[in-house]
Amino acid sequence: MALNIPKSVEGAFERTAHPFHMWDGIQSIPSALEEILSSETRPYIQRAAAQLKGKTPIHMIGCGTSYFTALAASYVFHTIPQVQTTAANAYEYLAYPPCGLDKSALIGISHTGGTPAVVLSARMAKAAGSVVIGYTDVEKSALAREVEYIIPSKMGVEPALPKTRSYEAALMRHYLLALELAKVEGKDVSSYLNALQKSPKIVTDVLHAHENEAKQLAESAAAVRRIIVTGGGPQWATANEAALKLTESALMSSDAWELEEAVHGTWASTNDKDLVIVLAMEGPCMEKCQKLAKGMKTIGAKVWVITDTQQEFEGVEHVTRLQAQGAPELFLPLFAILPLYQFTYFLAQARGIRPDNMQLSDPRYLEARMMMRESIP
Repeated sequence: MALNIPKSVEGAFERTAHPFHMWDGIQSIPSALEEILSSETRPYIQRAAAQLKGKTPIHMIGCGTSYFTALAASYVFHTIPQVQTTAANAYEYLAYPPCGLDKSALIGISHTGGTPAVVLSARMAKAAGSVVIGYTDVEKSALAREVEYIIPSKMGVEPALPKTRSYEAALMRHYLLALELAKVEGKDVSSYLNALQKSPKIVTDVLHAHENEAKQLAESAAAVRRIIVTGGGPQWATANEAALKLTESALMSSDAWELEEAVHGTWASTNDKDLVIVLAMEGPCMEKCQKLAKGMKTIGAKVWVITDTQQEFEGVEHVTRLQAQGAPELFLPLFAILPLYQFTYFLAQARGIRPDNMQLSDPRYLEARMMMRESIP
């Protein structure tokens, strides 16, 4: 049966062998971060930050990958400018709006700028008196038209349906916006800004250091029953993003577990055919990560730990040690996701799957997507 491929997803069908578009997206992350850090983008961030002063709470919304960036960013806003912040799925925000919108601000995140729940939320919040800020990589998108303050880029839409570059670019916007808001409040954020300036180089180094490792791990994991990614604090966002990419790109049954929930009950379905990935970063979550890894090994699951420390994890199959050059825990989502993106890409290839198009080569899946997904031009 001939596929009637919509123009919006044509790019996902262009490549049939490595390098797929997803690979190019991963490799473009350093340049994406450089653009957001550039003097050209910074005035947009500063102007938006000035409007946030005195607004509480700041609601951050998106869907999928964009929503997960909001989860990660909420820890930064709480800690550095110390502003009450919520992260919500855009549909939930739109369908069940919070009270007090006239005193609040909204940050709407949409890579394409056409996600209806994000665009309509921006319209609703603006009508209610909220300050409305948007992030998008499409300059003349519906979201860019709807919001009062846009933090744009010239990157355009990633051709692969599973997005990688846009996750990192949105994280960087969040981090810089939080720091600029802290500056408005009179706080010294120079050490944090210096850390972010180093991030494109760190990303390049991490990608280079872990490429072969990720490929080997993917080849050994091709036959596992399920992959679970678990983390707490800022790494709860990383766990969600990794599980989504494993599902979208490698068509792998994947779950994200918040660290405390993992030890409460979700662990009970685990067996020796599962791979559990533990995001164990220096900070409050470390001890619980170690206990979880040990518990999963006791059951017999395969365990892969990703950490920025030299801590020992007795008996686990593999430990990846990120060389993040002392980056603050709050910013580690920028780097922790990178070996997981590489792993996902290579896992798709090991399973004989094209990572770019989410099974849309099957007419049933294409039809289902067109039924379920909408976009505002």
